Amino acid sequence: MSKSQRLIAAERTTFSPYSSLSPESISRIALKCRKDEVADAHILIKQLKAELATVPDWDGDTQDDIWRAIEQYRAILAKVRE
Repeated sequence: MSKSQRLIAAERTTFSPYSSLSPESISRIALKCRKDEVADAHILIKQLKAELATVPDWDGDTQDDIWRAIEQYRAILAKVRE
C-alpha cells in the first residue's frame, strides 16, 4: 500500500470504506502530501482509468466505485495545489 493510500485509510478508520471523505479529511490528507504522494496519486488515477476500461458496461456499481476513487484522488490533488 502506498503512502497516499495509507493516508486515506487512516482518515477512514471511523467511516465505512464506501463513504466519501469529508472536505476536512481531504484537506488533512493534502497537507501531508509531498512530491512522492502527488506522483503516486497521478499513477493511481491512471491505473483506475485503465481498470475502468476493462469493466463491462452492465457493471455500473463497479464503474461508480472506480469513478468515486478517481474523484477522491482528484479532490486531494486539487487541495495540494491550493
